[in-house]
Amino acid sequence: MGHPVHVVHSAGSADLKGSLWTADISEPGIMVHPIPQRYPTVLFKRPLTSIVEKVMYRVWKSVLSLGTKGNWLDKSILWRGQLLREAGLLIDRHGIRWVIITGAPFRLFHFGVELKRAHGIKLLCDLRDPWTWHDGYGQGSLSSSDQAYERRLEREMMESADRVTSPHPSVIDHLRENYPEQAAKCSVLGHAIDPDELGQPLPPRSDGEVRLIYAGSLYGAQEAEAYFEQLMRAFEKVRDQRPDRWPHVKLDLYITGHGTGAYRDKLKSRGLDGHIRMHQPLPAREVFKRIAEADGVLIFIPSFNKDLLGTKFTEIFWLRRPVIHVGEPGAVSEAIVSRKLGASVPVDRLVEELPAVLCGERKITIDPNVDLSEHLLGTITEGLANKLLS
Repeated sequence: MGHPVHVVHSAGSADLKGSLWTADISEPGIMVHPIPQRYPTVLFKRPLTSIVEKVMYRVWKSVLSLGTKGNWLDKSILWRGQLLREAGLLIDRHGIRWVIITGAPFRLFHFGVELKRAHGIKLLCDLRDPWTWHDGYGQGSLSSSDQAYERRLEREMMESADRVTSPHPSVIDHLRENYPEQAAKCSVLGHAIDPDELGQPLPPRSDGEVRLIYAGSLYGAQEAEAYFEQLMRAFEKVRDQRPDRWPHVKLDLYITGHGTGAYRDKLKSRGLDGHIRMHQPLPAREVFKRIAEADGVLIFIPSFNKDLLGTKFTEIFWLRRPVIHVGEPGAVSEAIVSRKLGASVPVDRLVEELPAVLCGERKITIDPNVDLSEHLLGTITEGLANKLLS
């Protein structure tokens, strides 16, 4: 829409993979300002592969947990000074009126409140995930005093921000219920579909092949391990009981994050690596091409996120590919099934139900005419600029 946008972000670490979304910052008017990460990479890198890494993990855990109020696993705890300096300079130099803070990590919202007090800006706080009422990001492991500190940060944010948004209706419902005096400033800001990035839906293939895809992170620790085990067993069932279908089934994995080598080793040891194929993560534009060419999209959602309908869902719906949601029933499964966008399968039923899909015995039908206009990037952007930031 022609508005200049300055983005302050972590420069990351040389030990980590680069971002898959760097093409987005080439758009005219988007100016990026990387600042040092500060937070020790060893605390969130997985797996830890050396004795030195394991020792340093324990050292940093002891140092930060003893010297930090609130959640020491919040990657923004060591950012305050440099963030306030960089953002403050940009606000003064460019006459910036609105600052948008995206979290988690959540302490960033406190820094936003500090910027508002120091520079008189207006503040929009956008919660990508639940905060004190959830166990994510280590919240569930905090002491009672640290949990109380995080609740004070949350209340400060609610009282000081001019707007509070989230893509998840359940998050907004919770905030309105628990902060009724601030309810009017809370709004759902949905995930956006960018047709220029996604491309257009392709007609389904009819060559007898069944090609599924999984693209994104695989998280949830023990739940993810159980899911992957069930996935392998489902493919083994096809191999052992339907040798006629075995050459025609494939699953391509594009898993982001660390520790994917362990999954690769499991597949190879069980002779499944030719049918469940692991690939390097791809930029969004390239992944969307693969999704458009697939017959279905597997998505695993751990139980703690069963009510959070993430970004990937609206994008897959746009490409008119059936979603096979794997996880506990919740708002996610309800949205998928009720809108005829795919199917939902509990993890412990995957071995029984996935082979029928792979063998062509079960067709997952979707509604090709579902209305997604409210999720289009233009609609979301117009609402942000003309309503929330007015």
